[in-house]
Amino acid sequence: MLKRILDYIYGAFIALLIITTVVIGIIFRINTPNCGISDMKSIADIQPGTIILNYAWNKSEERRFTSAGLNEGNDKYGVDEAQVIAVVSPTGSLDQTESSIGQEFVVKEILKGNEIADIGETAYIYQNFGFYPIEGKIEYMNIINLMYTGNDYLLFVNPSPLNEYLEENVYLLQSEDFGYIKIGPQETQTLDSNFRNYDFTELQDYEFFSITDTVTEALNNARAELLDKYYYKEWQ
Repeated sequence: MLKRILDYIYGAFIALLIITTVVIGIIFRINTPNCGISDMKSIADIQPGTIILNYAWNKSEERRFTSAGLNEGNDKYGVDEAQVIAVVSPTGSLDQTESSIGQEFVVKEILKGNEIADIGETAYIYQNFGFYPIEGKIEYMNIINLMYTGNDYLLFVNPSPLNEYLEENVYLLQSEDFGYIKIGPQETQTLDSNFRNYDFTELQDYEFFSITDTVTEALNNARAELLDKYYYKEWQ
């Protein structure tokens, strides 16, 4: 009897959480039509001259990506504990809410875990913020860039605890810094110090945003290490 009551309370709590999230999302979309976020359903909807960067790594945070600031041991980038590691291809579809952004992807290969959509199926990953309206303008709030179509990404995620109640398979990034990395030999370059002058549509080749060469080099090295450790391939 007690277990049934607890199950009922838990189910009611989850339902309330889902309803609250949906309501917040609806309110957010209603309140931001003038900025254009409510109409942004895909990367293809992003128009030149509409979005600027909110932030980029700078010299004050160099320590975080040097040996003194990284975790000790093999999991220095905080991804080993991810329940799912997979190779995915983004579709370009976006789902922006007030406090998170979702990106749809197709599963291409599963390297770890079985709590993910099957190969060939679609799912969403969510991370904090994304696009946000500030004083009538749209700013991109994340340090790592979006995933772009035409590329494959190595994904480190955990399934959402709400998946059994959702129509879509949803996953959360294990690491805000290294939740996904592009598969390929290219490296990201350092932005100029006036990074807010960049147009977001010009930044597709940047996986992350940094205005200091020290951080840029550290992040490029981290990306190479993670690819070597979890997904090795002879680049064509």
